[in-house]
Amino acid sequence: MIERKDLFHLSFYKKKRFTGSYRGMRYLITRAKASEAEDAPDVLRAIVYPEPYNFEHTPDEDKTPCDFPFSEEGLDMACGWLNKQHESRADFWLHTPNM
Repeated sequence: MIERKDLFHLSFYKKKRFTGSYRGMRYLITRAKASEAEDAPDVLRAIVYPEPYNFEHTPDEDKTPCDFPFSEEGLDMACGWLNKQHESRADFWLHTPNM
């Protein structure tokens, strides 16, 4: 299970993105704009994708994104979503090529 403490504090995401993995599922969390509008608010975008490749080498159709408020509560929500993604597709993640 991915723990909230593993995802750092909000200030980290103001400057960097974070990648991690859990039992065949890789994930990326980054700051993004909610839309292309100039005044769009920042959001935390979490994206899950299968091993074995890194984010840049994984086809877009294999990535599943979800946006959350850019706040500590949003990070809590992202952590819960990551765990739900893993639980709901456990067989898929466990049968990725390098597992």
